[in-house]
Parts: sequence; C-alpha cells; structure tokens
Amino acid sequence: MATKKLLLIINPNAGKMKANSTLLELVSKFSSCNYEVTVFPTEKKSDAEKKVVKCGEGYDLVVCYGGDGTLSETVNGIARLDSPPIFSFVPSGTANDFAATVGMPSDIGEAVNKIVNGKNHPLDIGKLYHKHTSGKYFVYIAAFGLFTSVAYTVPQDMKKAFGQLSYVMEGIKQAIDVTSYKMTIEWGDKVIKDDFVIGLITNTTSVAGMFKLDKSKVKLDDGEFELLLVKNPNNPILLSKIIMDLSVQRFDPNYVIFERAAKVKIRCDEAVAWCLDGENGGMYKSVTVENLYKKGTIRI
Repeated sequence: MATKKLLLIINPNAGKMKANSTLLELVSKFSSCNYEVTVFPTEKKSDAEKKVVKCGEGYDLVVCYGGDGTLSETVNGIARLDSPPIFSFVPSGTANDFAATVGMPSDIGEAVNKIVNGKNHPLDIGKLYHKHTSGKYFVYIAAFGLFTSVAYTVPQDMKKAFGQLSYVMEGIKQAIDVTSYKMTIEWGDKVIKDDFVIGLITNTTSVAGMFKLDKSKVKLDDGEFELLLVKNPNNPILLSKIIMDLSVQRFDPNYVIFERAAKVKIRCDEAVAWCLDGENGGMYKSVTVENLYKKGTIRI
C-alpha cells in the first residue's frame, strides 16, 4: 500500500495542548495508519493559512490540531487553493463549536480513528468581503453584536484556567453595556432596516456554547447559511429573556429573524466589529457574506 502524505498543523498554545506528549501521540497514530507525517507548529497568527497556501496541494490530507481559530486559519488556506486537499481536525480549544456540530471527539485516539476511517464530505465555506478587500473565509460562523466577540476577547490564560466558564463571565460583562446598530440587511428578495443587537450567519449548531440550533435544521453542504438576527427591544429585561430563549431554540417572532440565505449584504452607518470562527474578523461599514457551495472537502 502506497504511503499517503499528511500535513499536521499544530497550535502549541491551544487549550489542551500538552507539548511533546501530544505531538508524539498524534504522529505515532497517523504513522501507524500508513501516513508520512509532516509536522508544522504555528508560532503566530495566519501561520496555518500561509502554510496551507504554500504547500497544501502537495498533500493527500491536511489535519490541524487546535481550537476553532486554528481550524479557521487552515480553512482560509484551503479556500484559496485551486485544487485543495481533503482536510480534517482534532479539536483542542475551549469552545470547539464546529467539533460539536460534526461530532468530532476531543480524545486524540478517537479523533484520529475517525479521520483515518471516516468518509469525505463536501463542505460549504463562507466568505466575508467588501469592495476594498479580497475577503476572509470562515468554516462555521460570521457574527456581529452582543456576545459574539467573547471567544477572542477572553485572554488565553483565562480560557485555560476556566474553560467554557470564561466565555460566560465575559458575556455577562458585555451584557451590561449593549450596543445596537442601525442596519440595512438584504438576502434573497428581502430587505430589512432596523436596529440590531446580534447577527449570526452560521453553518453550525453551536456558537461559543451559548447559542444552539437544531441539528436537523443545519446542513453543511446545502449552499445556504442559517441567518439569525436579533432586533433591539430597547428593554434590558426583555432582551435578557430573548437571549435566554435563544439558548433553548425559542425565537420571539417580534424580535428574532431566522432565515436561510446563500448571500447576505449588510450596511451600517458606523463600522461594525465582525467575529469569524471565534476570531477578530475586522471592522466594516458594509459587507457581503457569501456561501461558497461545497468549496471544501472534510474527512469526518
């Protein structure tokens, strides 16, 4: 049997990383399954993306070990290639939202077994762009507003010390001073103008462990996102209830919009901070978020 080439991208700073012991276990398990493993440890932001762009097409499989941010960087590299390789991941971060969606276990042995013996599945990839940029890609969420920045505003040492609780603590802090945005939002043949406090454009069933979507309503390769928008009720008590209801998939039709869309255009008079896969996605007054139908292939 011919040896297959595997690029293993590792984030040494990810939540559960245990340095040499983890690396040795990963390499050993993949090697025993007839993979020639090349290890690439990231040192700074965008390292994973640049590595995949540079040499990803020369591998049969690209696997990343890290949190949602490491996965997102890897996917950014995959999306920029003309002939992208199959990819997968072993989750080791704090929230691991996408892992929850696709059922990827955090146990290394179980995850490797699933990757080696799993099937290849087409995967939609998202792209956020405006007229002055070439765009940024995401695998499971583009978001703005309340709570959506908790994944990248929580310091790494707090994530390691408190895990998921650190997100809850940061979310409580943000809830004290709620910002709303006067926006014009377009998708399909619909145009809505209103004040919004939260916007989620997703391909996942979990967002920072705080918002949940019904698994039966989320398809990873249907060419559409789930679009969830929350209007500002101008009442903190009512807003708290609306947000609590979101966590159990109850949507108040007076304030919550839940739709599906292949492309969403958003305009605002002020620059809005965006979160892409739990990472800082930049600030823009207008963006287009587009679903790239079956752009990637994931092994799960």
